[in-house]
Amino acid sequence: MEAHIWKIEWNDRLSIGIPEIDVDHKRFISLVNEFNRSIAGRMDLSEIKKRLQPILDDAVQHFAHEERLFKQWNYPDVEDHERKHAEIIATLQTIIKQLNGYELMPQWIEAGLAIKDVLITHILTEDMKYAEFYRNSPELHQQQLRHGPW
Repeated sequence: MEAHIWKIEWNDRLSIGIPEIDVDHKRFISLVNEFNRSIAGRMDLSEIKKRLQPILDDAVQHFAHEERLFKQWNYPDVEDHERKHAEIIATLQTIIKQLNGYELMPQWIEAGLAIKDVLITHILTEDMKYAEFYRNSPELHQQQLRHGPW
């Protein structure tokens, strides 16, 4: 199995345009890439499993970060976005729970692809909505200049 198929490459299309969020996303992508590299490299299942929990932990931390920003910005779709965050966390928890009983590589491959898909889909659809809101709110840019990064 070729590892490049699994790798998420950071590019401008994934950038939200808010530096601290982009840093969070890059870290999350790195964790997913590490998990998928362990699957593609057919590492021992204990090594693969060790790479799952940090993905969930990072997602929880990142989503809380975004939600704090939404409240500061008075983002109008905060409730919908929070609901989607909760759905992603539930999906990741389900994947982790299911994989704890799996010993077959095809099931791990499917999980790796599912995690990658959930991440990219969320960034390209949901996160781009608040990025547009931010770009269209000059007062938020001024607030950042006055008070520095969040």
